Amino acid sequence: MTEQERNEILASVKAQMTGDQLTDMKLLDGEVRKYHDKDSKLSEALLEMAQGLLPPEQQNYLKSMLYIGNRPLNRIYAEAAALMKQKQFEKSLVLTRQLYEHILMRFRESADSRYFSFRNLLESNLYYQLYHPTKNLIKTPFDFTLFITAHAYNLIELHRPEEAVSVLSEAIRYNPVNPDPRFELAETYKVLNQPDKLLETIRDTLPICTTNYALARCCTNMGYYCVEIKEFDDAVCFYDESMRYEVHPMVAGELRQIGQLTGKRITQPTKEAVRAAFEKYALPYGPGTEMFHVLTSLAIQSQEKQNWEEAVYYLRLIRDLTHDPKAEADLKHAEEALENAAKA
Repeated sequence: MTEQERNEILASVKAQMTGDQLTDMKLLDGEVRKYHDKDSKLSEALLEMAQGLLPPEQQNYLKSMLYIGNRPLNRIYAEAAALMKQKQFEKSLVLTRQLYEHILMRFRESADSRYFSFRNLLESNLYYQLYHPTKNLIKTPFDFTLFITAHAYNLIELHRPEEAVSVLSEAIRYNPVNPDPRFELAETYKVLNQPDKLLETIRDTLPICTTNYALARCCTNMGYYCVEIKEFDDAVCFYDESMRYEVHPMVAGELRQIGQLTGKRITQPTKEAVRAAFEKYALPYGPGTEMFHVLTSLAIQSQEKQNWEEAVYYLRLIRDLTHDPKAEADLKHAEEALENAAKA
């Protein structure tokens, strides 16, 4: 994003401010969340605008929560992520450790409240459906599950998987319905050669998968697990099922390896054999029932309210997961309605 584009967005936000502190804080909070993953400089400028609305004592408190020294948490994460891409894991670890320790110290769970980092309404509603929380839930200013998972990733890359396990449990605690830290946990248990823990993690992950990618990854993890315990026919079933959700060249290689290990020609398993494999390991087959109920409910609600942007998001997930002609038709209608609304 160019400096001119940032200034135009800031000017637009300022024009929307009413002078009422509560209203303006809600506006700025939404804008900070909107841009914190897209442009760190813009989100920092918006954050400073929000701080300026507060009395000095509240400004100091907010800074103690959202900054480490003079740097906001999201900038520190951005620097750490850039170092990870460059494979400079030791340097990145220094930053992610700062984030991890700060988050655990400043955003602690209390007797009547806890912090959460849900990324969207689907995750929020799914959490209520699966976990039935009794505490007051407070939304975190940034995606702490993302920040903490990055710390665990650095530890894994630096051959410290035992430490990564406890870190990932904290990442999951801030968002139990985000499968990403659970996928990292699965990889950690592979490194640690703990197949029982791997299976347990897959069982926990499948019910919260909302995309074909996530379901495919769970199935490939099960294929890996079955190879480790030498249940090769079951491994073929899970690898084949993963390809039904999303084709990945790695799976073909894994199937060839099974053929070499068993001396058998690999043939496509029947649907009955695949379902039996899921039942054997007490795994749900297909998208989780509770998740799909939440997803379809949100799709219906968004269509009834003519919130076409949300409707397209939910209906696209449903279409991709089910390949249902009705879902395809509903999605096409919502996309047309969204396009017409943009033109109006």
